[in-house]
Amino acid sequence: MVKTFYGQGTPCNAPSNNMYFTVRGNVSPCWKLPGMCDQWSETRSVMDIWKGDKFQMYRDALSQCKFLGRCKECETEIENEVWPLAKAYQNYPVNEYPSLMELELSNQCNLECIMCSGELSSGIRKNREGKPPLISPYNDSFVEQLREFVPHLTEMRFNGGEPFAQKVVLDICDMVAEVNPGLKINIATNGTVYSKRVKKILSQNNAHINVSIDSLDPQRYSEIRINGKLSDVFKNFEIYKQYCGNDKELSVMVNPMRNNWFEMIDFVKFADDHEVNLWYNTILYPKEWAIWNLPTEQLKRIHEGLAERLEHYKKQPRLPGKKNNTHVAEHLVHNQIENWLLDSLT
Repeated sequence: MVKTFYGQGTPCNAPSNNMYFTVRGNVSPCWKLPGMCDQWSETRSVMDIWKGDKFQMYRDALSQCKFLGRCKECETEIENEVWPLAKAYQNYPVNEYPSLMELELSNQCNLECIMCSGELSSGIRKNREGKPPLISPYNDSFVEQLREFVPHLTEMRFNGGEPFAQKVVLDICDMVAEVNPGLKINIATNGTVYSKRVKKILSQNNAHINVSIDSLDPQRYSEIRINGKLSDVFKNFEIYKQYCGNDKELSVMVNPMRNNWFEMIDFVKFADDHEVNLWYNTILYPKEWAIWNLPTEQLKRIHEGLAERLEHYKKQPRLPGKKNNTHVAEHLVHNQIENWLLDSLT
């Protein structure tokens, strides 16, 4: 059977241009589908999966605007004019090889964040969940299999756990430096790990950095990101700023939750002042920290409070050509949170 890779005519290109790897070896077009797709192993290679029937099933369905399984979540968001996950894969090429790879290869992490789980934090798995270590299935064979794909990639992303603390991630970065040193590598880090090997990896690669910071208050930060110190993050943040300069992207990623939502506009100013990008993640679970499931009156208070602070910030004078992340906050407040508020009324 001839495999078909579909382009921009579909509502989502992910099955035709992306491979998403989880800590358990699951492989899927995006993070919403890992339990519904394929599995990497010593006997099922990266290429077997990419050209396999399961990926093709999603390609064929989306080519007919059919949304399978959790793809229906993006369908709903598209209808509600909220940025769907599908939007993240719009502008990557569609070819015989994937142009994007998203990799969560290990749960090794030095933090135990309140909104995380043992799937992405070895500390949580041991101390909070009382479970045995989660052994990553990825080995030297996996790294070598990626060697064939690296020349064709537009971008490679490392998420999950703490990539800078994971040997397999650093090994892959060494391989990329040999094969395609210009490849854009996007690394999501908690900002607390910086070593001699990390410094070497950065010097040899085209690395772009996303730093997760969930509070600008040291006490609140330590309550959210357990074992972390905000002063360490700020110190490394300055190192990343110097490294990225004007030719690499540095972004701040924030998780709006019940205990920090009132800081979201502060992060707009922080990102603008540092001339970096700002992104808000969506926390759906655990429910006790999420915003989306709050009662109507609380959602209304959050929406009105953030909207007022955003309007005040927008009126502040700014120099022409300087960074402006207000559109990111506009979407958070007037699309995402406002939609949650409207949903709570029905």
